[in-house]
Amino acid sequence: MHMVGSESTTYEIEEGNLASAILGIGSFEQHSHHLPVETDFIIAEKVSRKVAERIGAFYLNPLPYSVSLEHIGFAGTVLLKPETLKRVIWDIAESVARWGVKYLVLLNFHGGNFILNPTAREWNMTGGAPKIILLDFYNGIKDMAPNLHAGEVETSLLLFLRPESVRDKLLKDHVPDLPRSDLTHFGMKGISPEGVWGYASRASAEKGREWFYEGVSYLVERYNRIIEKFQSLPPAISI
Repeated sequence: MHMVGSESTTYEIEEGNLASAILGIGSFEQHSHHLPVETDFIIAEKVSRKVAERIGAFYLNPLPYSVSLEHIGFAGTVLLKPETLKRVIWDIAESVARWGVKYLVLLNFHGGNFILNPTAREWNMTGGAPKIILLDFYNGIKDMAPNLHAGEVETSLLLFLRPESVRDKLLKDHVPDLPRSDLTHFGMKGISPEGVWGYASRASAEKGREWFYEGVSYLVERYNRIIEKFQSLPPAISI
């Protein structure tokens, strides 16, 4: 099936016979001094287009804002409250359902979006349509730790996807002696004053290309397995 995108006309969408729609979820937040605030959005846009192309899904423009509470205190951070993001997702699900879309595929690119799991679970377990499939791009990257934020992985991805946006002279490494869970207690500002968690200096465009396609392949594989399982389930029993 040919991928239909957000630049399509209503006619093209109606004729597309769409089973799935892809919605990337980025963020607008500090990424230290060397990466732009829209880093997660840039990655979400590029990866989501590639995944939509591979599975023949409708491409929705990614969300540029999400739950960035842990980055309060840094200039440039714009955040949604968890409940707001939940309601936005449900509104989008209701919208695409009207076109006959059966699966809304959420591709998450921001680590602070913990609300997405209960959002998808509540929707699916209470009979919402379309079914929501939740996938995390970084679950497909084997070398993430300890590069949680603006480190080697994200910097490499930007060097591959948009190299002109990376300020090489401002690269800094910082790996806190604290677990990720302490972001709940101190926020990023309290743990890393310059907003980086990882080894940004080790980044390269070659690594970025490898991680990009590694993540895309993971998302496509997970999508296919979940769709196969959905399609094998017996019809729902009315109670």
